[in-house]
Amino acid sequence: MDQALKTLLTLDGHIPETIGRAALSSADRSVADTPVEQRALLDPAASTPDVLVLDATGRTRFVLAGADIPADALLVGSLVADRELIHRISRRYESARAADESASAEMRRWLRELPREDVQDLLDRLAYVVQHMAPVLLYVGDRHYSNFGQFSNLPGRSLNASDDRNLLNRLAATDVTEWSTEDTCFVALTHFLLRSGIQARLEEVNGTQLSPVGVMDFLTDRIRNYGAQPPPSPQNSITASHLAALADTCARERRAQLANGAVFYRLIHGVNLNKSEHLLPQAVTYADVPLAIRTLFAQTAGIPADTPAFDDTGPALDRLAGALHTSPAPAGFHTAYEALLTRFMTTLAQASGSDAAMGRGPRSLAPLHPDNVENGAPLQLRTNDFFCCVAPGEGFARHFADDRATLVKTLSAYSARMRFNTWHYLPHTLNVHERRPGRDDWFFAPSMPDLTHWSDQHHTGHVTFGVRFAIRVPLGIEYAGRYLPGLYDLRLMRARGEQYTVADLRATVAAGRLLGALHQAMSPYGPTVRDFDNGWFRTFYG
Repeated sequence: MDQALKTLLTLDGHIPETIGRAALSSADRSVADTPVEQRALLDPAASTPDVLVLDATGRTRFVLAGADIPADALLVGSLVADRELIHRISRRYESARAADESASAEMRRWLRELPREDVQDLLDRLAYVVQHMAPVLLYVGDRHYSNFGQFSNLPGRSLNASDDRNLLNRLAATDVTEWSTEDTCFVALTHFLLRSGIQARLEEVNGTQLSPVGVMDFLTDRIRNYGAQPPPSPQNSITASHLAALADTCARERRAQLANGAVFYRLIHGVNLNKSEHLLPQAVTYADVPLAIRTLFAQTAGIPADTPAFDDTGPALDRLAGALHTSPAPAGFHTAYEALLTRFMTTLAQASGSDAAMGRGPRSLAPLHPDNVENGAPLQLRTNDFFCCVAPGEGFARHFADDRATLVKTLSAYSARMRFNTWHYLPHTLNVHERRPGRDDWFFAPSMPDLTHWSDQHHTGHVTFGVRFAIRVPLGIEYAGRYLPGLYDLRLMRARGEQYTVADLRATVAAGRLLGALHQAMSPYGPTVRDFDNGWFRTFYG
């Protein structure tokens, strides 16, 4: 059974086993952790009432004693052992379920003692977050909770908030005393996760079980990763007040890290969308910018390649921005600024061994000026009001040989998708996401770099465009007295080959910091970007 379990828990090597195991309920884990010398055999041809299955969400489950097998589950095999061993496994399984029920009693007590309006606030906050974030898929016991695709029971892009399948509406219409144990834990524990810092906390536990013990361990681990000590835990029990204290400490220590210049990033496992938060161990410096990019800026801006600190590049970038604003456009471009963006992406794609490098942003900053924001003008913008400069690596371009039309189509598709992303984040970037009347279709603007593995196995856009491994670095600028987070970004992608490393991420974060500084330096000139539409890609790469 060992090899079969490993294959299932890692989804055939596409996610770490620790994350696959985190999707197991305590009862399932009690079976999986049966000592090897006592473990039952797994026989795909046998017919017993105790089976191992893979459900449609990608989670491994044991179904014992003839309980109903989910209709959409894949039967992997039956457990075969002597009667005494099966009996011991069943006792261990039921004992784990009883322990979970006991741990959940505190969550029920806490919710039932809250005023009804406070419970509604929890539901409203949760509904607000899941409607404006990337897909989440969480488990409590044998139940799942998701805003994603066919599994949706939470509001989001796949399920309208008014839909009868929206669990949060049903809970709002039901007294807390009538909620199931699973629903009670889901609402309570997601509250403590969101209280611990940012809405992305829910994505950090994607594809895993939510339990009081699990959330306590998760928050304790995060606090220690921030270099702090968690508050002391109560003996022999987990209390809501302790989870609240952990959440508040976690949020406070994360803010302190950010204030000290820490760079957080997320490692994303694309198959189950788990997005774990990590911290780059040392500060990013100008020396981390790939040498080819530093050489480019030595040539164009006079910044010595051995410049130690980003702060030392400011005057040279300001002079470069002035020169780009007044210089004639090279052939194939409307402005010198657009030509440099293309050289930047082309150079970075080659230096990083990427199939493509790309960066998105607004075609004009004018609609984002506070005067226009107050008039609601930005909410009328469309995806074509944004750009994404995409440049292929040499190897990627050679892959298409003489089929330039397909290369152009591919680059244009990448560009179009990224233009949509800028549009999608814009209300939150401009802090007008709660304006009424406003735009309901928006996502929280990204704030952390991402390092993504195997996203072509799940993420719809990445499946379509063959983006297997990727790096994303969101970039913001100060404009007209306001900071606009996630207005720009820098991305690298590979459709095949080796996955990116943390060293690759560090280099891309450094390159992104330089690119963001260039966008900042250009912003006083109000640059207009007219290239990087479908026609431009046909002309430039066709």
